[in-house]
Amino acid sequence: MDVAKKIYQYAQPNMSLIGWMGFLGFPIYYYVWVELFPQPYENLPLRLFCSLLFLGVALRAHFPRVLAPFLPQYYLMTVAIGLPLFFSYMMFMNDWSTVWALSLMASCFLHILLVHQTWVILLQAFLAMLIALIAAYGLDIDAMLEDAVWAYVPTFIFTYVFGNICYFRNQVEHETKVSIAKAFGASIAHEMRNPLAALRSINDVLLSILPSGKLGDSERYELSRQEIEIAREVLSDADNVIRTGNDTIDLLLTSIDKNRISNTTFKQYSIQSVVEHAIETFAYKKASDRRLVKLNVKKDTHFFGSDTLLKYLIFNLMKNAFYYRRSGDFYIEITVDVDEFGGKVLVKDNGAGMSQETINHVFEDFYTFGKSGSFGLGLPFCKRVMTALFGDITCESELDAWTEFKLSFPAYDSEEVSTLKSELIQSKSILYIGNKGKAFTHLSELSFYQNFKCDHLMLDIACDKQEYEFEYDLIVLDLDAQRIAPDLFHLLEAKLQFTEGRIACIYDERYEYVNQIDKHLQFTPIEKRQLIEQPREVIEQLLFEWPSMDRSQLPTKSFDMEKTIIVADDNDSLRSYTSILLEQQGFTVVQAHDGAEVLDVLKARPIDLVLMDIEMPVLDGIQTTRKIRSSKTIYSDMPIIAHTGDSSEVNTKKLEEAGMNALVVKPADTKVLLNTIADWV
Repeated sequence: MDVAKKIYQYAQPNMSLIGWMGFLGFPIYYYVWVELFPQPYENLPLRLFCSLLFLGVALRAHFPRVLAPFLPQYYLMTVAIGLPLFFSYMMFMNDWSTVWALSLMASCFLHILLVHQTWVILLQAFLAMLIALIAAYGLDIDAMLEDAVWAYVPTFIFTYVFGNICYFRNQVEHETKVSIAKAFGASIAHEMRNPLAALRSINDVLLSILPSGKLGDSERYELSRQEIEIAREVLSDADNVIRTGNDTIDLLLTSIDKNRISNTTFKQYSIQSVVEHAIETFAYKKASDRRLVKLNVKKDTHFFGSDTLLKYLIFNLMKNAFYYRRSGDFYIEITVDVDEFGGKVLVKDNGAGMSQETINHVFEDFYTFGKSGSFGLGLPFCKRVMTALFGDITCESELDAWTEFKLSFPAYDSEEVSTLKSELIQSKSILYIGNKGKAFTHLSELSFYQNFKCDHLMLDIACDKQEYEFEYDLIVLDLDAQRIAPDLFHLLEAKLQFTEGRIACIYDERYEYVNQIDKHLQFTPIEKRQLIEQPREVIEQLLFEWPSMDRSQLPTKSFDMEKTIIVADDNDSLRSYTSILLEQQGFTVVQAHDGAEVLDVLKARPIDLVLMDIEMPVLDGIQTTRKIRSSKTIYSDMPIIAHTGDSSEVNTKKLEEAGMNALVVKPADTKVLLNTIADWV
């Protein structure tokens, strides 16, 4: 029963095809051998019987549940009758003709493919042919001996015996690799236990910080500064743990599947920095082992690829070196240098060494040498990684003396790397936010020729998007939008906090900008003329390299600390708070309770700007602004900024008609308020 079930399960993927082919094939070939190529003997009832047997295989899913346990035996019976019994019987009845000898030969191969257990195949073939002989000749042995073509017999025996042996060996190798793959899957689970345990500890820390019990409708809980710092720290650790876990999964799967090495995340890296990080983060069994690894940097250079892949490649070579270490003065020397090809890394140890025969096979899948518990996937993984980098890995060794692996990387400015960049850029996506000017035109043209996705959004439309809609590889922000609509720009900044793509802010060196971009928003400043003149170089740098994120490159406006501002608002608390904020920036502030007080101050002393509320007693903001604009005084054209909670279209139009220069909606973010004031003083 167990053997029958195993055979049945093995055949399941092709079971329906087998059933329908048998059901249709038997009657169709009756027509072939009767009408097209007539043979001496045919048997339609026997063919229909075999056809019905295979129909049962095709319709096995519709069998009554009570019969389902017997399907494996039914399948074996159908194969035995439909192949060795039927074809040998038809050969006997057709006087051992060549046509039916060839047909029996074909059935032998099908029999081996459909029943993968050797002893079952041979037993079925022997019994089926014995039954066929008896059915064809009865007990007339003389007739059987007279008709037999004995030259066919060795061929049939050879087909069954050696066909089974070859198939058996392939099956054993396949099952071995499946077993190795299962063991490799178990190792993935083992490797993931550490990051999962770390995440659980992080979860426990957060739970210890958060208050216990259920929150009531009006209840509030406060966290201390220390608790907030702890929460931020553990969340940062959690992010690192998750990233490490994902890297571990990718690398483990990559090392067993040659098609999983993805180059979509390739960037420019320093070979020295990656190797240094690998040496420092390697999981040494003993602290003293770290002192056995020496780094010799002769000349550093850059490579185009994945720092994670190279780091784990170094891990693999170091792990092998430690495994084959010998007692005595053991060392591992890692050298970083440059040759005529490009960068190179040499990993040399004075361990057990290898023979030339072993070196010839070390990069083959599943090959191991003197190493227990190994899958033979490490060095083939290294080979695939270096091939993906357009580089190479080679090995030299002397038995019982030393081993040296050489990693060769193409130069960063090589034709191979340039070609790879051109291929990779086609999978990238770029979003341009701002007005369509020369910069966007050149970027759009580049996207057409380089075949990458390039979308455009105006600032107001971008602000209406959800955070998840900014999943691009690169987002280009035109800082002219900040000068024109600082409030909208500030709103967009909040949405971009969640994107994993790189952000570039393009600026015009002829203008000055308020450097009040959110300090948590990481971006690269790019001069607009540079993007217009060298779009390909700039985009490749942003996508594949690590350009500077120095905000000081932006030409920024500076506050004139000697300016005097009137803050007019009938809300004492809000007026006082705003005044303190401006005084902290170095401004001289004069407070006014209503519009009449504003006019009195303007008559008494020089004022550079008025920050004016709209709803005020005596004279409101709009009335006061009209009086200022209609006066024949030196302050009639001074900047006036409306500070109100009503941002409706109707109210905004009234403010413009009255002569106000700008609008800040309260309660205003400090950055927005200062940005707006900076535009006018």
